[in-house]
Amino acid sequence: MKSRSVFALYAFDIVFVWFSFVEIRNHLCPSGQVLRSSLVNKLGRYPSQQRHMTIGMTSISRPNGANYLLKTIQSLLDKMNDADKKRTFIVVFLADFDKVLKANAALDLLKFFWKEIEEDLLHVIETSPQFYPDLSNLKLKYGDSQDRRRWRSKQNLDFAFLMCYSRNLSTYYLHIEDDVNASPSLIPKMDEFISSQKGYWPMLDISAMGHVAKVYQAKDLENVASYFYLMYDEMPVDWLIWYWRMIKRTGNVHLVVPAASLFQHKGLRSSLKEKEWMRNASYDRYFDLYDHKYNGLNPAAEVSSSIASNLGSPQDAYRGGSGYFWGKTVHTNDHVTVKFDQAVNVEKVFVDTGSNLAVNDWLKFGVLQANFESEKPRSTWSWPGTNAESCGDFVTVGSFVEGKANFTLTDSPKMKCLRIVVTQSQDEWLFLREIDVWEKT
Repeated sequence: MKSRSVFALYAFDIVFVWFSFVEIRNHLCPSGQVLRSSLVNKLGRYPSQQRHMTIGMTSISRPNGANYLLKTIQSLLDKMNDADKKRTFIVVFLADFDKVLKANAALDLLKFFWKEIEEDLLHVIETSPQFYPDLSNLKLKYGDSQDRRRWRSKQNLDFAFLMCYSRNLSTYYLHIEDDVNASPSLIPKMDEFISSQKGYWPMLDISAMGHVAKVYQAKDLENVASYFYLMYDEMPVDWLIWYWRMIKRTGNVHLVVPAASLFQHKGLRSSLKEKEWMRNASYDRYFDLYDHKYNGLNPAAEVSSSIASNLGSPQDAYRGGSGYFWGKTVHTNDHVTVKFDQAVNVEKVFVDTGSNLAVNDWLKFGVLQANFESEKPRSTWSWPGTNAESCGDFVTVGSFVEGKANFTLTDSPKMKCLRIVVTQSQDEWLFLREIDVWEKT
């Protein structure tokens, strides 16, 4: 009797899946009944109320055993405060065909993130193989191997299903890869970037690299998912989404990115065995590493420069928010000087130049200098019209490498002024994106 009951339940599941996915063929996205079912929702229930943002990612096992998923989720959680979490869903689509691999991945997620699952923040989903068309006889294109054609075609379909699931969950949808590191204050930074857009936008590039991180309006997700599903075997997802954006947006089509990417790609091993990355090939040069300046935590100071402005002011690179200073005609001995309102016990300084908006405008040759309370003024070293002339002697505390400079102080007098000095003229302009100054506590 027991075996008959088990068989009956199994047969019911088969029939339910078959009828449900026949409906998919007519409507491309699964029905609401399917999306809410236990066949799809493996950890957590389908959300009953909409939120502000859904962060979605697909994940499949990598041939060499590399696993970045847990670190990616932890990075998201670490970069959100409690208020952010209440406005956000994180959806992980376990997309392996192998049931054992999916089950093991689900167990890991339950082990490490049971609290987030209970709090309705993290949702783990699967789908049936019936969702996928035949992946065994794909078009010969671009000289790709059979494994690569199958891999990229399935990836398009994986994205389609995840977007179908997420289309009614929130106002915005952020699609990320499962091997990334998030920027601090992620949600507020994204909100500010979204709010800065004028007119309709189909997609925003939160990272300048490939499909690492892209924001969509949730109302467009069914359209995108249908497009991926219909064109799954035509080309890689990066190319497909570029053409979709061309169709949806009038005028010039270009990357719409923040000054610094909000996600950094970390994975070195792909889920495609023949595809591996060197770090430099997959590394986003301009990544928003901190939120100190963004949150207005720098000590009060006046910032000036001998460099003429193309956009913004020197103060914008120091005060709170995502402002910056884009200067032009950069010559030897040009400077940006920070004069603190009161001498400061400085623990650490970080300066970043260059931007996704001006990829070549980083400081090629420069040093970071400081003036401490014990230093006496020297009248022979001054720049008329700037606050540097009242600072006095400076000592070099760091050099710029690849457009970045940072140093840490362990035991020193209070700092009165901080200065960026150009040590060699450059043809490119200077995009000063961020000055961070941490005080000792």
